[in-house]
Amino acid sequence: MSAFLQDVSGLIEDHCGRELARREGATFALYPQGGPCLPIPLRYRTRLTISAVHQDGAAVTDFTHRGTELVRDAHWLGHLVIVTGSWGHKPAPAGLVSIACSEVIRWLALSPGVESERVGEVEVSFAGAGTAQALSGSARASLRPYRRPAAGTLNLTAKRAYR
Repeated sequence: MSAFLQDVSGLIEDHCGRELARREGATFALYPQGGPCLPIPLRYRTRLTISAVHQDGAAVTDFTHRGTELVRDAHWLGHLVIVTGSWGHKPAPAGLVSIACSEVIRWLALSPGVESERVGEVEVSFAGAGTAQALSGSARASLRPYRRPAAGTLNLTAKRAYR
């Protein structure tokens, strides 16, 4: 059961494009393109606290963390930047826990090899041998508030023409 919870948690994080479980004292790498601003990927921004920044093996202390980026007057050169810190939710939001538990219950309710079942007029769909566990459509829909917006996404609204 704990393996299913880990699997579902990983699928939820991948689907949402961010790490939701709390990571303490972990590291991630950033690749500067030059200039004073070094963007932090959304995956690490949830309640991020930075304890150390290293570039080319040396500690960097002349930076400012502005939520979505690290800013440095001396500019970030092309060398790999390693950030040590903590990020994610602690505890996990109740909505995420509920979604994860519902998915595990759904997985446990299905017989091995069965992809879906239907009670009314009895219908069973069997998965192929290579099919892995996946998030259900209802779980993906429930995760919308936690998802990062896709790059380049535009919100369009229709305007009514009045005559």
